Amino acid sequence: MSEVSEHSYHDSESSESEKDSVCEIFDTVINFLEYIYEDVPKDSSIFKDLVEKYKPVIDSLKQAKDTYDQSPEYLEVCYDFDEVSSRLKEEFNKEYEASLNAFMSSLDKIFPDNIAEVNIPKYCNLEGCKIPKVKKFQRNNNLNPDIADSEYMQLALETKEAVIDGIRKEDDTSSFIEFEVSQPEYDPVCKNTDRLVKLLADFSGIKYDEFNAMLESNVDVRMERIEAFFNYERDLNWAKVILDCVNEMKCLDEGLLAREYTGIVFEENCPNVRTLARSIVKEKAKLILEGELRVLSEKFTTYKVAPEIAGESLRKATKKKRSNKPKSRAEEDSRPVEIGLKAGDAVILDSETFPWLKEDSAVNVLHVECGGDGTAVAVVDTRTEEAKKVEHKMTGYENDEKKRDILPIIKDKLAMAAKCVATSEDKSVGLPVGLNNRLKELYPFIIYAWKEQTHNAKRVYVSKVSVEDMSDESETKKSLQEAGVTEMVLFLGACDKQNQESLVALFIDGDSRDAAKHGAGA
Repeated sequence: MSEVSEHSYHDSESSESEKDSVCEIFDTVINFLEYIYEDVPKDSSIFKDLVEKYKPVIDSLKQAKDTYDQSPEYLEVCYDFDEVSSRLKEEFNKEYEASLNAFMSSLDKIFPDNIAEVNIPKYCNLEGCKIPKVKKFQRNNNLNPDIADSEYMQLALETKEAVIDGIRKEDDTSSFIEFEVSQPEYDPVCKNTDRLVKLLADFSGIKYDEFNAMLESNVDVRMERIEAFFNYERDLNWAKVILDCVNEMKCLDEGLLAREYTGIVFEENCPNVRTLARSIVKEKAKLILEGELRVLSEKFTTYKVAPEIAGESLRKATKKKRSNKPKSRAEEDSRPVEIGLKAGDAVILDSETFPWLKEDSAVNVLHVECGGDGTAVAVVDTRTEEAKKVEHKMTGYENDEKKRDILPIIKDKLAMAAKCVATSEDKSVGLPVGLNNRLKELYPFIIYAWKEQTHNAKRVYVSKVSVEDMSDESETKKSLQEAGVTEMVLFLGACDKQNQESLVALFIDGDSRDAAKHGAGA
C-alpha cells in the first residue's frame, strides 16, 4: 500500500481570518450591551435594580471572548495511518471475496445443472469462437439425443470446474495491490467556530429586536419593553451556553479528534477500495472464463465420437416396443418394419469385416429403406480419406452452390440402390458389376458401379452385404440386428470421368494405368 507524506489536515490562513471575524462579533455584541447598560438612567430604584442585575451577562460574554482569544487558531489533527491501511486492506479482502463468490454464483446460470446448454455472458469476447447448441452438436456427431445431452453436459461441467479452479487458485492480490489514501478536509476548530458564530448571531438578533421594540413603544408599554430587554435570567443562560462552547474549543481532546479523523479517512476511502476490488475480480474472472470457453469451443470443434459412445447411441436408438400378443404369419409379413436407425445416426463398423477402414470406425447412416417382407437396408458412408480426396477433385466441387447440385445426384443413386435391395427378391443392387479385379484383401465385397449417360459422367461405387452373412463374432452384426437392419449398401466413393482412374486405382490390385483396363474412363 502506498504511503502518503502527510497524515493531518489544517488550514491556518482560513483559521486566522475566522478568528478575527468571531472576535469582531464578540466586540459588537458586548459594546452594544454596554452602551445600553450605561445609557439607562439609574436614578430610579426600579431601573437601577433591573440594570444592575444584567451586568453578569456582560461579564460572562467578556469572559467568553477572553477564553476564545486563548483558544488555538488552528489544530493539526493526525490520523492513524497504520490503522487506516489495515482497515482498508481488510475491506479490500472482504469485497474481493464477496465479488469472487458472486461470480461463482453466476456460473450456475452460465453452466446450468442438468441442462445441456451454455449461456455466454454479454461481457465475454469470444470473437472467432462458437459454442454450438446441443442440437447442432448432436447432428454434427450423429448422436442419440440422450447421449448428446450427456456428452454436452459433461464438457460444460468440465469447463465450469476449470473456471472455478482458475478463480480459486491462491493469489496474493491483496498483499501487492496499491491504492492511494485520500485525506478529506477535517477542521474541528472550524466546526466549533461555526456553532459559536450561530449562538452569537442568534443572541444578538434577539437583543436588536428587543431594542427596536423598546424604542418604538409608547409610554404605556415602554416599561414592559425595557424589562423584556434586560431579561437577565434568560440572557445569562445564553451567555453561559456561549462560554461553554468556547471552553470546549480551548480544551479539545486531540486523542479523541485523532480517532475521529481516522474513522473519517477510512470511510472516505472505503468506496474506492471496494470499487478497486470489484474491478480486479471482474477482469480476472472475465479472462479466465473467456479462456475456458475458448477451450470448450475447441473441444466441440474437435470432438470425436468414441466407439463405446457411438455403440451406446446405437443401442439406445434400437429400443422399441414389442407386443407380447402372438401374431399370425400373414400379420408378421404385413406389419411395418420397425427400424432403430435413421439417416444421421452413426454405426460402428469393425475393421475385420470391413478391412479398408483399417480400424473400427463410427460411420454415418445416409439412408434407410424398408421392404415389405421385413427387409431393412441401411446405406452407410464407408469412404476412405483417399476416396474423399478424389471425389473432391470432381468438377462441380469448386463452390457450395455447385456442390448442392452434385450431392443430390449421388444421394438419389444410393437411395435407388437401397430401394432395389429392399424390394427385389434376390436382394441385389440392380447395378452391373463395376470392377472384377478388386483388391479382395481390402474390399472383400463385390464393387458395383453406376454412371450417368452424360459427358464427363459422374460415377458412384458401392458394395452390398447381407448382415446375416457377417461373422457371428462381429459386434457390428449384433448391433445391426438389434436395430432391425438386414442389408447394407456401402458407399465406397464417387468421381467423374476425368478422375475415375485415380479412384478405381484404390479398389484394384494395380495403379491408375491399370484402372483403365477395368472400365475406368469408359
